[in-house]
Amino acid sequence: MTLDDIVAAIMRRLDEQHRVVPGYVIRDAVEDVLHRRFPDIPLAELRVPPEVATELVTGLGDGTGATEDDSATMPAVLSGDETGRLLAGLGLAVHVAAFNLDHDRPHIAQILNGSAAALVALGAASRAAHADGTSAVLLSPATLRTVRTTMIAVLQGLRSRGWQARHLDPVATTAMFTDVLTLLDAVP
Repeated sequence: MTLDDIVAAIMRRLDEQHRVVPGYVIRDAVEDVLHRRFPDIPLAELRVPPEVATELVTGLGDGTGATEDDSATMPAVLSGDETGRLLAGLGLAVHVAAFNLDHDRPHIAQILNGSAAALVALGAASRAAHADGTSAVLLSPATLRTVRTTMIAVLQGLRSRGWQARHLDPVATTAMFTDVLTLLDAVP
């Protein structure tokens, strides 16, 4: 198989599972694996052995984690201030991730995708609270997990993956992410 064949097969598998992953993320991940496995062969000339192609399609195209069932879990209730803190933290996460896009594309794409999903959920929950005339914003456990995962991923990027954020105050940036994680830990 060629690189393009493998990417297309993975995208089909993900589509069958209703999972949306940008094609460039899949391509970057496959290229990274192939560069490590076949360092002396240019990717344009590489014919991937069937067993390696199957391993890549299965490994990248099949769901690896079980989805948590939140149907019996009550949504978290956040104040307007807490919701604003989550929004600010996610906005900063998007900013830091976008600034490092060329450095770590597959990891960044996951962060941007998670941030986008959480921002949409926060916006919808805020609008629902406003429509109800309350200041209580209801968020699902899945949204809270996504925000937590995003904050942790950005902190790890800054601390151990070599991400750049020199244009930001490192103490304030870390404090914001830590503050959001502390807030999430306090949410029942």
